[in-house]
Amino acid sequence: MIFSPRYFSVEKEFPLAMEQVWDLLSNTEHLNRTLGLPAINYSPPTGAKEGFYRKASTQLLKTFSLTWKEYPFEWIYPERYTVLRLFEGGFLERFFGGIELQRKTWGTRVRIFTHLTPRNLLGWLLVPLIGRKGVRDTLNYCQTFLPLTPSKAGDPFPRPKRRNPIPSNSFNNLFTKLANLPVDKSLIPRLRYLLLQGSEEEIVHMKPFALAKAWKADRYEVLRLFLYATKIGLLNLSWELMCPYCRVIKAEYETLTELSSRFHCDACGIDYEANFDQYVELRFSVHPRVRRADYQIHCIGGPAHTPHVLAQQYLPPDTGRELFLTLGEEDLRVRAFRYNQIVMLKPSPEKIETLDLLYGEEGWQTSSLTYRPGPVRIRLWNKSSKVLLALLEKVQWDPYAVPAAYVTTLQEFRSLFSSEVLAPDQQIGIENLSVFFTDLKGSTSLYEEVGETSAFNRVRTHFQFLTQRIKRHEGAIVKTIGDAVMAVFSLPERAVQAALEIQSEIEEFNRSLALDPPLIIKIGIHHGPAIAVNANDRLDYFGRTVNIAARVQRESRGGDVVLTQELFQDPRVQKVLKDFQIKVDPFQTALKGIEGTFTLYRLYLSRPQVL
Repeated sequence: MIFSPRYFSVEKEFPLAMEQVWDLLSNTEHLNRTLGLPAINYSPPTGAKEGFYRKASTQLLKTFSLTWKEYPFEWIYPERYTVLRLFEGGFLERFFGGIELQRKTWGTRVRIFTHLTPRNLLGWLLVPLIGRKGVRDTLNYCQTFLPLTPSKAGDPFPRPKRRNPIPSNSFNNLFTKLANLPVDKSLIPRLRYLLLQGSEEEIVHMKPFALAKAWKADRYEVLRLFLYATKIGLLNLSWELMCPYCRVIKAEYETLTELSSRFHCDACGIDYEANFDQYVELRFSVHPRVRRADYQIHCIGGPAHTPHVLAQQYLPPDTGRELFLTLGEEDLRVRAFRYNQIVMLKPSPEKIETLDLLYGEEGWQTSSLTYRPGPVRIRLWNKSSKVLLALLEKVQWDPYAVPAAYVTTLQEFRSLFSSEVLAPDQQIGIENLSVFFTDLKGSTSLYEEVGETSAFNRVRTHFQFLTQRIKRHEGAIVKTIGDAVMAVFSLPERAVQAALEIQSEIEEFNRSLALDPPLIIKIGIHHGPAIAVNANDRLDYFGRTVNIAARVQRESRGGDVVLTQELFQDPRVQKVLKDFQIKVDPFQTALKGIEGTFTLYRLYLSRPQVL
């Protein structure tokens, strides 16, 4: 007997922006978990003649075992998404469902739909129950969201009812301890609520910068809170290895020592080298002694799983698809999943509102296109003999990630987790690092004039002076070399600002300690790629950028800051320089052991402007 598909749908308008509704419903992992749907086991993606899919299985109502082929979700942000599942045995033949959103003057119309095809008589009996319950429960999920919107709550998503218990005494003791540490006290109730009320997936792989946005808090302070919470045992940290294409976690390590520099992504079919800038992220999970997080997957392919993807479309051979999107002023790309051929899309003032992209046997017929920000029509054509999964995605990396390149240049991280170093045989690249060297002018004569003990105490006190200002601007001291200091910053503007504040405040420092002769500091900075290594059980940095920075410091006369041309011309650095009254003296010189002639900029500081 052949059974016809059954259709179920519900519609309702909500006084919410379409983007809010999308954020709510596109997080299918959280949605399915909150609705009480069972966990799903997924296999790696398969590429075959019939197209890309994952084998998946679950138990429904703890009675019926279901196995199916799940094809990739298709979506267009923030308008709609769908998913197709073809079942292998059991009472269901086929599932096709999703959501459609329509912007209204006062909110958003939401349509939730599902098409279920029964395989047998049991399926024919169960499908009406499953179909109606599914769409209505999803609509009720939206209704529950209304009183939890950001204007009324900091964590707006509906919460699952079931959570693992928390031992109250140890939990309260840990938060008492946290309150006595140098963290922003206003953030502690936020973290407490999250660990108590958060769903399983919310308390594993936590991203402090994303939570800072939800909490409307300073991201640096939220990160500091998480670091101190980890130190006392409330949280665990982990290093996540992210694929450069799909940007999904491919490996997880508890310490940097376990980290390997080379990785493989089964989904994208690529091997790649890790780097600290993007592919290694720091995330946090609740400590198992605080709350057991039995994390199981409830959905792996929803749009929120890859939020950088604005549209994803599945095209069988010799088919086309037309998409209408509103695009902003940012670089985008269209990528062929698994084949990894790319077309770059760049914004342009030219009136280009239709983009034609043709995919043939050798890949895309063009490597780049321009578009005019605003409404854009994209026409995709798959003229090849293979299935094409086309993704329109942002080029910019996740702005809420905490990259290893950033956190390992924080003084507090290096102080709290000094054992976090690479294995002795590992080297990890960093694309952007500001390397900062200081030295004391005339330190040799200082030891002669005031004696070794007094001079040593002055040098040690000046190290504390430098550490405070470097830490203030999110940098870290890597090592001291005699009277000199090597420090690193992830952000070049922070390095320059720290240097200028050091020079502006050293006079008061000398006066407060009645130092005679006064200490005079020489500073040189360069920004560029470097290599992170383990040197004497310490995270250290080597490479040409480090060598240049050391030589640039030698060009300092004392009381000044010397920058390389690339660093001086960086727009972020130029913005910082406007906050100070400085005299700029450019000059050219050769740096010992470095090929070529360098243009350097000597900055003389009179006094900072009052901001």
